[in-house]
Amino acid sequence: MARPVQVGRLSKDRDVVSVKIGGSRRSAVGFVRSTYSAHEVDLLGVYCAELDQCFLVPIGAIAGKSEVSLRLTPPRNRQEACINLACDFDFAGAIAQLGERVNGIHEVAGSSPASSILDERGAQPTTVGADVLRGRLGYWIDRVAAGELVLVTRRGRPRVRLSPVADPRLG
Repeated sequence: MARPVQVGRLSKDRDVVSVKIGGSRRSAVGFVRSTYSAHEVDLLGVYCAELDQCFLVPIGAIAGKSEVSLRLTPPRNRQEACINLACDFDFAGAIAQLGERVNGIHEVAGSSPASSILDERGAQPTTVGADVLRGRLGYWIDRVAAGELVLVTRRGRPRVRLSPVADPRLG
């Protein structure tokens, strides 16, 4: 499925990133508004130039909406329901952390620390966000059962490591 990318705008108070995700066009019968559905996209990538930060928003938070707001700070009225905290969608994976160092040759450094968690074969685990894991739990269970090590993150921080059962009779 497609993964569209949108540009987010920072509010005057610098507490909300607003993202226009719907469109409209004029037709013979008037204006036609369009939004994304789960049949069209899995995720929406958002880049906010003022913050130089990326966010990855799952379709569940944007389906049928023409705009979404990602709060950088908690609301002053202490509302907790029906808000999107930007830290829940922060794209803090290895790609966002890649940097280029120039010292005669070009080198690229990945996540820090680069090899903090390895599986028994010495390979890096696959990293997945908690929301993505929840949305496709069966898929991730099958990957782990096939022998893959998966690191689950929440707000960009490692929380849980999933590994296959050592003895198949236990599962």
